[in-house]
Amino acid sequence: MVFVTVGSAPQGFRRLIEAVDRLTGAGVFDGDSVLMQVGHETGFVPIHCEARTFFLREEFEQLVQQASLIICHGGATPLQIIRSGKVPIVMPRRRKYGEIVNDHQVEFVQALATGGRIIPAMEPEDLPEAIAKARQLNMIRRSLPSSPMVSLVAQALEELTGRIGSNRRNAE
Repeated sequence: MVFVTVGSAPQGFRRLIEAVDRLTGAGVFDGDSVLMQVGHETGFVPIHCEARTFFLREEFEQLVQQASLIICHGGATPLQIIRSGKVPIVMPRRRKYGEIVNDHQVEFVQALATGGRIIPAMEPEDLPEAIAKARQLNMIRRSLPSSPMVSLVAQALEELTGRIGSNRRNAE
């Protein structure tokens, strides 16, 4: 199963979910089912994938464990996936498309990619190559060495989202 998650940002991320739906229809995922968490994206109905708005935290964590491949946004989610021992494909939300207010996700994705912890896909056309590379890396299931940067950022984000989202039932 391929799991796609766009997080909980109030802006939609149609650029990613439309691209994944097209690629699913084109057979890029070799017949694997594709489940998308589409967040606040309105008006999008996938043709080739199953979609839900949000998952409870426990469901989300189970999906991360079960997925053979994960594609996500460039927020806090990549850190959770990295800690699960998987190498995600990460597409940052971009200011120029109105997906976010600034390009901090681009910078974050570039930093994680430099460390070899993720496979970046800056644009939809980068996805097929990123998918092939991620499948290869995740089949090896290599254990990545811990990184002080990833640990510190993950801890800070968990503390921040724990305070902000303490009343929220939905996970990323």
